[in-house]
Amino acid sequence: MNTPILAQCTCGNFQFTSTSEPTLQLTCHCEQCRQASKVPFTNLAFFKMADTEVKGKTVVHNFTADSGAKTVRETCATCGEILLDRTDGFPGMIGIVAERIQAPYEFQVQCHVWIGSKSAGITIPEGTETFAGNA
Repeated sequence: MNTPILAQCTCGNFQFTSTSEPTLQLTCHCEQCRQASKVPFTNLAFFKMADTEVKGKTVVHNFTADSGAKTVRETCATCGEILLDRTDGFPGMIGIVAERIQAPYEFQVQCHVWIGSKSAGITIPEGTETFAGNA
């Protein structure tokens, strides 16, 4: 990778930097993601925590996933945009909402998770790997 991956919220008070490529890119349809993001699903890119830096104040929203894993979603303390996902299900990794990542990064979904609880009317492209629960 030539340049770091950068992300920020709309107001710019939150910034995320990774010196490595994402290890996992997924679309999550769980109830907690829908509750935190206010949209039918969330595109997340997960990075090794050791390769990332996070700056800015966030508001922490604690959840217990259907799997029983403790999960944290973080939103910008200023503009309220959903930003981060930290879950016991992916130890040592941190997820960032893909739409917050700046170009030239392009989200490339590897799988859809928690499709057992997806919103009605959402169609998953044929041939995409899916999981009823977590990957």
